Amino acid sequence: MKIFMTLMTAVGLIFIGHAAAEEKLQSIAVALADYLTAGRAVVADNQLLINDPSKGDKGFTPEAYEEQVNVEFRKRAGIDIKSLSPADDFGRSIIAIHDSAREVVAEAQPQINEPGKEFKGFIPAVFGKKVGDRFYRKSGITVKQTSLKFRGEYNKPDDFEAEVLRKLESSGKGNTYYEETRFGELRVLRYVVPLYIEQSCLPCHGDPAGEMDITGKKKEGYKEGDMRGAISVIAPIKCVLDSN
Repeated sequence: MKIFMTLMTAVGLIFIGHAAAEEKLQSIAVALADYLTAGRAVVADNQLLINDPSKGDKGFTPEAYEEQVNVEFRKRAGIDIKSLSPADDFGRSIIAIHDSAREVVAEAQPQINEPGKEFKGFIPAVFGKKVGDRFYRKSGITVKQTSLKFRGEYNKPDDFEAEVLRKLESSGKGNTYYEETRFGELRVLRYVVPLYIEQSCLPCHGDPAGEMDITGKKKEGYKEGDMRGAISVIAPIKCVLDSN
């Protein structure tokens, strides 16, 4: 099943047979992509603070991140993280990726708070990769950043993602894509939602194209609103999160 769809607000459902399982995983996949997009936005919005060499303790703690991401996630998905319950698969999924993000921010405190150093390397792409890795270990669900103009090999699209990215680029803004397919030995739901350039992205990805940014990479020359890439979710149809 291959379906283009507009971005929807995630709603928890109950597993009742194959169709309901797919529908529930779809809602989980949408919310997971929304969460990682929200988390990336929070990290992007704090880059000036994180990279301020004149400050030691920046105050960008897991608690500060949690407060900001709850606002951002509620704005994007209409979901209050604090209202979710680990008793159901939907709530457990979002809590797990949120816990993964808090752990990543906690682990990065020495890096974030290093005084006398400007660029810390704690950027949205690095944050997203680390959150995705931790969340996969907790859940078996892949949440990945990808782009046709990828900078790191870890963001390189597979053949499925590359084809969908090209379709999304030509289909107009606001579309997303999901398909039930096979991934190795697993039957999975694959969901891809575009990432668009926001104002906070431009210092690294904007004009002038070809100029080196603070990370040492060449700027792509994007404009605000351009499609940068996507969040790709791979959720096994029969995946059950560990409740522990």
